[in-house]
Amino acid sequence: EAFMIIDNIKNIYNYKSFSIIYKALQELSKLNIENIPTSTIVYEENKLFYNPVSLISKPEYECIFEAHKKYLDIHYILEGIEGISTSSIDKLKVQTPYNNEKDIAFYNGEADGTYYLNPGDFMICWPTDAHKVAIMKNSPSQIKKIVCKISVDYL
Repeated sequence: EAFMIIDNIKNIYNYKSFSIIYKALQELSKLNIENIPTSTIVYEENKLFYNPVSLISKPEYECIFEAHKKYLDIHYILEGIEGISTSSIDKLKVQTPYNNEKDIAFYNGEADGTYYLNPGDFMICWPTDAHKVAIMKNSPSQIKKIVCKISVDYL
């Protein structure tokens, strides 16, 4: 099973004992669709940074699992509804081997589940959680989100 976390930003006090995740969520809670950054925000070089992402969701069959080794991801939705499927990487077949420079590998296989995130929702994906992003709910739509990256060395 994949052990990602799905929650809403209003519940960040639940994460106080995870200091770096709590810090990241506090920073995310300051962002909204009006003040969405236009480029990467670096809080601590190679340890904690945010990437703004704008995409159009698409059918699940057009999406592919990805996973990282150096960073965990927090996907924080600001606009639209994004479906994200998850699976444990050891259940999947490698499609594109891990690229150390880009910190990413791509996989094929079955999802453990698909979750639809609304504005204010976030999903934390650990390095063992493959995730398939940009899945549409009913039809393609605009999604704006922040992907926060936290170095696993920092946890």
